[in-house]
Amino acid sequence: MGAVTGIVAGFVTAAGALALYRYAQRRGRALRDKLEGLRARAASPGGAVIDLELDPATGVFKAK
Repeated sequence: MGAVTGIVAGFVTAAGALALYRYAQRRGRALRDKLEGLRARAASPGGAVIDLELDPATGVFKAK
């Protein structure tokens, strides 16, 4: 392999690695955004909450 061919192959390899890195970074960012949205939705108040109290006579939890 000639010197020029080796240099060109090195540049092509570096450009391919950079493109692969950026693609993985974009996909990772999209996945992180989706997970953050799910976490925020799960942590937000406003969902139905069942409030229970212990019935002293039976020892069973029942709705208030």
